[in-house]
Amino acid sequence: MNAPRSQRGFTLVELMATLSVLTTLALIAVPSFAEMRQRAAVRGAAEATLSLWNEARMESIKRNRMVKVGVFVAADGGFCLGAATTDDPADETACDCSSADPIANACDVARFPSDAGGWRGVTLARASLGGGDAADPRPAVIEPMRTALSESADAGGIVLAGPGGPASLELALAVDRLGRGHLCEPLVAVDALPEYTERRCAQ
Repeated sequence: MNAPRSQRGFTLVELMATLSVLTTLALIAVPSFAEMRQRAAVRGAAEATLSLWNEARMESIKRNRMVKVGVFVAADGGFCLGAATTDDPADETACDCSSADPIANACDVARFPSDAGGWRGVTLARASLGGGDAADPRPAVIEPMRTALSESADAGGIVLAGPGGPASLELALAVDRLGRGHLCEPLVAVDALPEYTERRCAQ
């Protein structure tokens, strides 16, 4: 007759050691996951900003009209980006992109986002496009013949800051006087976005 096999389980020490290892791994992973979400949010917002700019340039050609693009800051501090046709090459009033059907000065070309949640926590850090700043943003006007800026002084950028979290991230839409827009990381950004290491700008 065979002797009964002894049943062996985990000791309390083994369970505590396993839990300690799992807790340590979780503490390492959570900040990394949070930073990954920050990066995704700021990249998505910046790419949408560049897309709106390029759409405005194409619409300027299609409509054979000047198109102004700028940041609109609402009374509650929220902000959006809008593009609208204009007849004034020195237009300094951003279109009202805060709603789809504003009372006046509608964005008849494009606007982003459709609601405040579209920013996913991203905020406006600085704005020099159109010669303004974050406190007094102004649009840049695109002329249809060459899709360049109607006034070279309108060249500048829109700098977006990532949502709160372990990293301090910034990404900018930079526009030159020829109307060409590209994404870059501001030189003053605290934490780096690896994919933009070679695309830095003085925004």
